[in-house]
Amino acid sequence: MPRRIIQERCIQCGVCLEECPNQGISELDGEYYIDSGLCTECFGFYNTPHCAAVCPVGAVEVDMEHMVEEDVVVGRSADLNPERCPRS
Repeated sequence: MPRRIIQERCIQCGVCLEECPNQGISELDGEYYIDSGLCTECFGFYNTPHCAAVCPVGAVEVDMEHMVEEDVVVGRSADLNPERCPRS
């Protein structure tokens, strides 16, 4: 499921920014955002969503407004990173 950053918890440290394998995290006016269309929960790279794992304040959580099935996440990962997640 795609992730989102809870702005009230985020301390704007930027740790998550460089960790996303899909360049799906961006900064705008000092706030960080996850593009739900690029979030693959790090499928093919890490066992868990890495942005959530590295966030020192737990500001990353599941984005309930952009829920998708697991096969959509896997397909998105294959589209974005075919060298790491080839389609079978």
